[in-house]
Amino acid sequence: METNTIPEAVVCRIRPLREDTGPIAEKELAFDYGYGHTSFKRTDFSGMRLLYSRVCFDKPFPVQMENTSPYIELYFSLAGSRSIVFGRDSKNSVSAGTHNLFYIPQGEFWLEPDDIEGENITVQIQFTTAYFERFMQLGHPAFEGFAKSLAQQLPAAMAPAQRITPEMFAVLDDIVHCEKEGIIKQLFIETCALKLLQLQLEQFIAAATLPQHKVSDKDTGRLHLVRTLIDENPAAHHTLASLSRHTGLNEFKLKKGFKALFGNTVMGYLHAQRMAIAKRLLLETSLTVSDIAEQCGYAYAQSFSTAFKKYFGVTPEGVRSGQ
Repeated sequence: METNTIPEAVVCRIRPLREDTGPIAEKELAFDYGYGHTSFKRTDFSGMRLLYSRVCFDKPFPVQMENTSPYIELYFSLAGSRSIVFGRDSKNSVSAGTHNLFYIPQGEFWLEPDDIEGENITVQIQFTTAYFERFMQLGHPAFEGFAKSLAQQLPAAMAPAQRITPEMFAVLDDIVHCEKEGIIKQLFIETCALKLLQLQLEQFIAAATLPQHKVSDKDTGRLHLVRTLIDENPAAHHTLASLSRHTGLNEFKLKKGFKALFGNTVMGYLHAQRMAIAKRLLLETSLTVSDIAEQCGYAYAQSFSTAFKKYFGVTPEGVRSGQ
């Protein structure tokens, strides 16, 4: 893996996705900023790119991105919260345990961390517009607004961010830890990517049938405080009642507003944060399952193991052993 030290003012230039029929290409990169670090695993082949990134800063650090060619991106936030900002009036937040689908046109945009506690861990799957347009040509109503943005070359999100389901987590785990090689790996990644796209679209279509809830500017600030309280201490005994008292929101506004703003329920977001921390500790430390359970707010290791298995589809011991 290459390791580089780069200056404080960072502008990242995104290479166009490949359209040739050459073999799969893989690369790992790491950067040291002096006040944080990042690492990337990038896999490229015709029409598609897979990025697995881990970003950790000890101060807020927006990154300016320069995109030289438009693409479609399936974006999954496994840990941490980040916003994709295309302009003053176009900010899309993707919090831990949620996902979205974006059209990224040629031009500049910014990645801004919504918090600096812990790592931002993401999986991004990018398609060329030519690859993706074949699905939009099927004429499903879910693509109507998205297709207009593509035609006008304007940035767009398919819908408000939605919760990553256990089935999605299982596919993401498979794609990130795939040890196949060559054409077999390319076929496997492409199959997984299309499965994730299918699961995303099913969720977006289902969410579109639900009544929309508008959130006032005042309540938006309070809801961001709720998320900050969870991010800063996910192991605490958070309840709707305690968060409501702390922020001055009644429980109805707390539940409806949080789901509308962040694409997940309050307790679902808390659970996603705990599970992301648990998985990281299992993979990166030698702590016992009981110790990890305690750090994630569980009084009993068995309850933690049951919740972990239900969330990821594999036991804590299975994750640690690489199953």
